[in-house]
Amino acid sequence: MIESLDWHEFASEPDAYIVKLEAREEELQKDLYKVRQELRLLRQLQKHKDVAEDWKRNGIPDQRQPTSGEDEENEMEAPNGHGQTRKDRIRDLMRQDPQRFWKAGSMAAALGVPTKSKSVRVTMDELVRAEELVKHPGSNYQYAAGARQTV
Repeated sequence: MIESLDWHEFASEPDAYIVKLEAREEELQKDLYKVRQELRLLRQLQKHKDVAEDWKRNGIPDQRQPTSGEDEENEMEAPNGHGQTRKDRIRDLMRQDPQRFWKAGSMAAALGVPTKSKSVRVTMDELVRAEELVKHPGSNYQYAAGARQTV
């Protein structure tokens, strides 16, 4: 548009051409936005296509292993420094006093992981399903052997 403007015509009525050029600029901005969105989507598609091709050539990779900062999340299954899993440590603590009722938070504190009380609760619930612990009202857990002794 600007290439086809006659300089004399443009100079005689600049306000009219300013409005036209601003409207054209807005159209171009919208078109540019659409082009950028399509480009972003195509780059994502290409990335996924490259990953799929890599998997075809080399097979699907093994699950990512946790780094040192992430292993606390997986402590339930991963052995601690003494070769015990979180389940083993819970069992050991509860065997010491089978009559005792434990809350997940107090167990987490006893294990030295107070910020992980939710994962400790999940582990204790798994032990309940395995019938190694008994869950009483109020979310109190007890070693199953100790619960049988009190009945």
